[in-house]
Amino acid sequence: MSEITEKQLVLPALYMMAKSDNGFISTSDLISQLTTVMHPTGIDAQILAKRKDTHFSQKVRNLKSHDTLVKLEYATDYENGFKLTQKGYEYLDLHKEAIDYLLQDEFNYEDVKTAFDDISSSGKNKVLPIKEVISEGRLVTRNVQVRERSTRLRDIAIEHFTCNGVISCHCCGFNFPIFYGLKYGKNCIEIHHVKPIFQYEENTFEQVVENALENLLPVCPNCHRVIHKNHIGSESMSLFINEMKTHTPLNLSQPAR
Repeated sequence: MSEITEKQLVLPALYMMAKSDNGFISTSDLISQLTTVMHPTGIDAQILAKRKDTHFSQKVRNLKSHDTLVKLEYATDYENGFKLTQKGYEYLDLHKEAIDYLLQDEFNYEDVKTAFDDISSSGKNKVLPIKEVISEGRLVTRNVQVRERSTRLRDIAIEHFTCNGVISCHCCGFNFPIFYGLKYGKNCIEIHHVKPIFQYEENTFEQVVENALENLLPVCPNCHRVIHKNHIGSESMSLFINEMKTHTPLNLSQPAR
């Protein structure tokens, strides 16, 4: 795993500026807030030799010392930090929904870094996030396209993972209809996004679906919560699934008595 780059930090840095008073944020506050929302791991979480900074916080400082945001005209130097420019607001607004998705859905750190690379490379093309729908109809977003396509992807995933009318948690094996009966257990399975999923301007929804199915898993709410809480990403998902299958403490295939 390589260190985070300044390019990968541009959009999240602008995002934090926009959430601050008058678009201004100090470098120290930017470091603190980005660390909180991005959860750096690996080499980025390690302390530099003979320094107090981690590799991550030093990269954030480099946005200031290298004038990265100033050269892009997204921010100006302001006291001990940055102030967002109109051009910065416009660039951020283009990708705000995608950034909300990345920073609020508890994705794995390495997957978030890769996603910011992809979004940055899209330039001024609109990037539409395809969000997790916890259960039928439960998705909070004002964007009609995001809501409709996210719901469609969930429905397609459920059909894809259903075999002989049965769909179970891919991690622990729990099956709602078997345990609760069809009356209570229908449509309770959740679909987890292993990696962030986006629709780029040049792609059709059908192309998104074709690639997305490789990054989706049917899961029960308990496993889903554990996955997000522990930021279990694409690199460690197989290990987590194997651990759940080998020592699940309950026989979840049997109905309650």
